[in-house]
Amino acid sequence: MKTPDPEDLHKELESGPLRESGFRSSLQRDIEQAVDRKEQAKPRVKLYLCFAGVGVIVTAALFFPWGTIHTKSDAVAAFETPAQVEVQSFNTSPAPISTALLIGLRTEHESTDSKRTLSPLRYSTYRTMLIAPVRGKLQKTSEGSGILMPYKQNFWKIDSLVNKTKTDEYHYLSAHLADQPVKEATFADDPKEELNHVETLVFAGNQYLSIAETEEAWSGNAPYQADRIWVRTLPQLKEGHTTQFYNKPVDRNHVSILDLYGPNISTVLGNLTPSSSLSKDPLTEISGQSWTVQREPGRWVGKVAETTRSDSRSPDRYVLHDFPRDLPDKVVNHDELCCSWTDIQSSWPNASDALTSPMNDMIVIFEDDQLKFYPYGQAPNSDPQLTIDLLPGEQLVMAQWATDHYVQEWIDKVGRYLSYDKSE
Repeated sequence: MKTPDPEDLHKELESGPLRESGFRSSLQRDIEQAVDRKEQAKPRVKLYLCFAGVGVIVTAALFFPWGTIHTKSDAVAAFETPAQVEVQSFNTSPAPISTALLIGLRTEHESTDSKRTLSPLRYSTYRTMLIAPVRGKLQKTSEGSGILMPYKQNFWKIDSLVNKTKTDEYHYLSAHLADQPVKEATFADDPKEELNHVETLVFAGNQYLSIAETEEAWSGNAPYQADRIWVRTLPQLKEGHTTQFYNKPVDRNHVSILDLYGPNISTVLGNLTPSSSLSKDPLTEISGQSWTVQREPGRWVGKVAETTRSDSRSPDRYVLHDFPRDLPDKVVNHDELCCSWTDIQSSWPNASDALTSPMNDMIVIFEDDQLKFYPYGQAPNSDPQLTIDLLPGEQLVMAQWATDHYVQEWIDKVGRYLSYDKSE
């Protein structure tokens, strides 16, 4: 039956008194038939929409880039085993480097002063460099003497200074804010005594420092030599500390192993075996007061010192023992390699040390008296993005990293605090 036109129905309703009741039977039949036709059409619409939805899902499954959901980059995954290093770790177009490295280095020297009665002691000089990307190219943006390190919200400078008198020679470390001038120390001079004192910075973190001290004296007719090693905070170094320690003063201006790990670490110290090299002096101890942070290939490690007792008449000296605990993050804030040291050597057989950035975008290889900087995932037989020559015997003291907006901030600030010879 033909569906009634709404216009006709409307006119019929307006034509005067109704001939029948307003909701007459013919009108009811028309409405019921129209409803039936709509209900019959619904399953066909639902079925069509169902097939369309399934099609969209299948298409998405086929074309979705499932490889992008992996959390590790190809370069990171490639370093997980030695076999993967050889087969798949290196890309023809590795990701650009976005990280900056502030690196501190130390070089030892022999004293050339031949006018002294005492044999000369070795001393060290230091330099700091900032390596950072500038307009997509990795560069050495700044270089200067001393160790420039970030500490809290500021940069601090550690300088190795020399003070010489007629009879004495001091090589000492001085800490100060990088934007303030260094203040040189003065030392008393005893004309009846000849003295050499050398302080050596072994490690610089973002608050802890490892410092070795050597002192040699000639008083009366007998020479005297003493050696100590400490871990200090930057404020402790700034405050100063005891010199002329051959007189056996007690220097409490340091951080002990117990301060770092708590009193329970005493059991670990008690299990360490004393060294035979100090067996001639039975008055030795491993108290945890004296220790250091030392560099091994690919990582920083803790070493605890066995020392002569404070009540012993023997000169201060020490022997280092391996400390069977990892260093906490507050001592070494980032010291993780992309892979094992064995994996590094499989790709760079001549490597003596290596660093990996926290963003996994840079590998630094110490090789053949050079620093070689590679993007993460670049083949080792290809040319590095940057190569810097090391001085003979130069050793790593500090490696601090900047990421994100701190990269440009470090470029600006370090550039002001370090003098860089553009002609180099």
